[in-house]
Amino acid sequence: MASNIGKIMKITAVALDFDGVITSLDIDWQAAIRQASAIVGYDVKSLLLFYEEQFGKPLFEKISGEMEKLEFESIKRAQLLPYVKEALTQLFEKDIDLYIVSMQTEKVIREFLNKHELSSYFKDIVTRERCSTKKAQVEYVLKSYNISPNQLLLVDDLKRNIVSCAELRVVCFHFQVKNGFLWKRGMAKEAWNKILATT
Repeated sequence: MASNIGKIMKITAVALDFDGVITSLDIDWQAAIRQASAIVGYDVKSLLLFYEEQFGKPLFEKISGEMEKLEFESIKRAQLLPYVKEALTQLFEKDIDLYIVSMQTEKVIREFLNKHELSSYFKDIVTRERCSTKKAQVEYVLKSYNISPNQLLLVDDLKRNIVSCAELRVVCFHFQVKNGFLWKRGMAKEAWNKILATT
């Protein structure tokens, strides 16, 4: 697993992605992109790029609202990924400040966390409504909570987010516990043990 975990001081805060780290949303994103394209009247190549380009504009609100409907449907079926609750509990008990940085919406994430009795673990949930990129979300957490970059650990499953956020000099952990469509419990346990070892 790619990370820069060997170069750290004491971690005091952990920012976690939602879809891919805490749970896995079974959304057909290609179908979602086609739906977004039909609504806006042009070819949307990537929802992430669309959110970044249209942030603060009416089209952003319209498409974000449509995608939120899909996300709400998905969390009805979604489960916590292996070892997530145990790891979050340990981090919380060690007085590590926990944040979610996600391209889902806050309402979706809060509903899922409430369902699994995890809401109280998180100091803040920073979503696409507040910041349109993962890098901007992490930067928001650093500035809003006065955290030194080398004391914040980002856990994300997408390499592009690891690369962009590394520019902020935060500690990054590339959470790769998926083999095709299968989540591997052994890999998940190993990953969380590495994360816990940094705190």
